[in-house]
Amino acid sequence: MGSSRCELSRVIWRSNENMFGSGKGTLVLELVDDVAWASAARHSDGHAVTVSVEDMTFFAPVWAGDIVTAYAQVEGTGRTSMEIGVHVSARRCHGPSEPEPVAEAHLVFVAVDDDGAPRPVRPVHPETDAEYARHRAVAIRRAHRRALASALAEVALPTPR
Repeated sequence: MGSSRCELSRVIWRSNENMFGSGKGTLVLELVDDVAWASAARHSDGHAVTVSVEDMTFFAPVWAGDIVTAYAQVEGTGRTSMEIGVHVSARRCHGPSEPEPVAEAHLVFVAVDDDGAPRPVRPVHPETDAEYARHRAVAIRRAHRRALASALAEVALPTPR
């Protein structure tokens, strides 16, 4: 799992503020997708595409002057898919020097070939207790997605226009 780890950082500028003065959430979302793609590409030795953002949780706002860093790694794999966990922290412009957790996300990517067709990926092998816990959490989220899809299929939701 460790070989897929990636990190990306960016500075939040005043031009990145929303109407409430904090950094736009879309900036964090973009950073999360970018670092998750880098992790997926590293693990799959090639291109990968975002299939879903399973969850995105914001713990705290980011502010102008903060250095925001997103850390990603592949936490589980299917035949062609990779589940990537992303943790985002901010080193505050003013305040303590320790980074503060600001967001967390889980995304699913699929490795694709030059024609855009899915291609197989190698499995991940947890090495630490934390990686084993993240790997087990992937199985729980996968089972939850299947149960949700099954329950929603019974509702027969109309197709949006």
